[in-house]
Amino acid sequence: MTRPNFVKLTEEQVRARKRRNVAIALGLVGFIVLVFIVTVANLQRNTEARKAAEAAAAATVERADPALPAPASEASVAEPTP
Repeated sequence: MTRPNFVKLTEEQVRARKRRNVAIALGLVGFIVLVFIVTVANLQRNTEARKAAEAAAAATVERADPALPAPASEASVAEPTP
């Protein structure tokens, strides 16, 4: 059985390969950090929008007639008859 012929890399080729690997790793880590930052920013923006919507809904309920119970949803609110 014959042994396979492997290519023997020079020291310069080994150093170049290591530099390429480090560059690829740094690029991958940078991309992961970028995706994480964008995700956190979107979550924060959505949380603030939800708080604003809840505050607006609470203000709308406070302006309504206090004798009426707070509606469960807008779809279930019946129109008052004159």
